[in-house]
Amino acid sequence: MTRPFISPLYDTVFTHVFGDQRNIANTRNFLKTLLDIPENDFDRLTIKNSVMKPAFRLGKTGIVDLRLNTKSGRIIHIEMQVEKTNNLRSRILYYAARLLADQLKRREDYSTLHQVISILICNHELLEEESSYINEYVLRNKGNSCFTDLLKIVILELPKVPEMEDSPVWPWLQFLKSKSVEDYKMLVKKHPEMKQATICAQKYTLGERLRWTLFDLEMRRRDEREWKNYVLEQAQKQAQEQAEAQAKVHAKEYAEAYIKEQLEIRFKEQVEIQVKEQVEEAVKEELRNIAEKMKLNGISSRQIEIITGIRQGKK
Repeated sequence: MTRPFISPLYDTVFTHVFGDQRNIANTRNFLKTLLDIPENDFDRLTIKNSVMKPAFRLGKTGIVDLRLNTKSGRIIHIEMQVEKTNNLRSRILYYAARLLADQLKRREDYSTLHQVISILICNHELLEEESSYINEYVLRNKGNSCFTDLLKIVILELPKVPEMEDSPVWPWLQFLKSKSVEDYKMLVKKHPEMKQATICAQKYTLGERLRWTLFDLEMRRRDEREWKNYVLEQAQKQAQEQAEAQAKVHAKEYAEAYIKEQLEIRFKEQVEIQVKEQVEEAVKEELRNIAEKMKLNGISSRQIEIITGIRQGKK
């Protein structure tokens, strides 16, 4: 049976390909094409808890998409953002700062701090002022002298990636932009080293689907809140241009109507239908496998139908 294609940008697929210790080779190969750090630092990459607990009682809990440590202790954080959201630049900077600050405990020396590299992958244009799809940011003065390399932010914008290959990370970004199995095949034909990643993206088993669905729903709630704020801000700007005198009233009405319409379309179809149907199909597939095994073990067709609900053909 042919499984439906699921974009690698989909939260749970992205996490399965890059955020599972069993698939760490994908993460290592991707990072090697992007980051200029010692080769042996990639020898040991360890996936870490993505939840950053608050440092004090009223502090904010942070949840990142992917967090890992290198052999030397360097921290790499990868964030995938499909839709435009409000204050995304501030959010990625906050995550990076937290990952740096949370390293030290009481009486520990500042010299023990490890570098933090935050990688943000956007499926939209975030840096309208930049033409390149790869932009790296560090702390420098006006004379371009580096103050410290402890904090680095790398922004990758998928819409700006050219059709022709022009960098080592290009195949990986094309992989993320894939919209069909045919896209995978064309990519692997030109770049055989991408075969394992494409296979991994398509091997999305029942257990993995169930395990990541709850996490995915939590991430969607977070994105929904941020998306609401972004839509509200955009609606307010449009309303102000239309009628300055009634800007606040019009903005509120427009935002509420627009949010309601988009939420009904986007989240009802994407969460309630797509995720539910995929999980149900996976359950049916697993039951069919169980029925086959029972049949091979000599269990009668009637018993198999009662236990699994899968109707057996007559011999």
